[in-house]
Amino acid sequence: MAETMHAAVLGSPIAHSKSPDMHRALYEHLDLPIDYDRIEVTLDQAADFMASLPQRYGSTQRLVGFSVTMPLKNALVPHMTTLSERVERLGVLNTVVFDESGQTRGYNTDVDGIRLALMQAGYQPSRGGTMAILGAGGTATAAVAAAADMGLDAVVLYVRNAQRAAEASAVATRFGLAVEIKSLPEFVQESPTHQAVVATLPAHAADSLAEHLPHAPLPPLLEVIYDPWPTALAQAWRATGSAVASGMDMLLYQGVEQAKLFTHRLVDPECVDWQDATQRMAKALGLVKQ
Repeated sequence: MAETMHAAVLGSPIAHSKSPDMHRALYEHLDLPIDYDRIEVTLDQAADFMASLPQRYGSTQRLVGFSVTMPLKNALVPHMTTLSERVERLGVLNTVVFDESGQTRGYNTDVDGIRLALMQAGYQPSRGGTMAILGAGGTATAAVAAAADMGLDAVVLYVRNAQRAAEASAVATRFGLAVEIKSLPEFVQESPTHQAVVATLPAHAADSLAEHLPHAPLPPLLEVIYDPWPTALAQAWRATGSAVASGMDMLLYQGVEQAKLFTHRLVDPECVDWQDATQRMAKALGLVKQ
């Protein structure tokens, strides 16, 4: 029998994470000996947790990876042996991969999750144009990187507090994107002018915008919320006949990219039908993908 390998999602709070559902469904389908768990790790516990891995698992060589959620996306970066180029630019990771010798490398598949969720919602590859980003937190920085991947040349950060946009603005510069910072209410009238929109605000924070959207075709929207869903903004967006993706879509697609990284030591990625894998992971999340 093959030795059991280990993976987990880390963060706090973590009890309601849906990551185990989709990862376990895939590894069972592929008949891979990967045990995927939830582990509560607070910001204050991050360093001690990483130091405890050899004792906890016997050897870090028995680990394939961690999915990383809040509040650890910045905190684990200094604990990596190496970083992907994307993480070096972002300063934020959401994926830790262990190689055959047990060394760690930090990745960020949130960027892929945003890009692929928007493509699923109808985004067409573009040369130039802007992405509107509502909010300026950690997910906003991933959205900036996604804008660069998508062929856009600028981002507009619509925020409640311009001072909080400094980090996302700096990331945009590192990715070679032009950046503007505007007040949140300005988004309403400017919404049709963008090629894509990513809303990273907390639940209900965009409700006031929903009431005033123009009655015009709007670009694909990704609203990075799982619950409550659909939000007032998502419903109003759909009412214009425009496409919307949810935080659950982003979770799915970033999880698929994580699974590719976690499984490459155990199976040739080219031998996996990743379209079928995506459907299986989607089903585990309660999503239906064609």
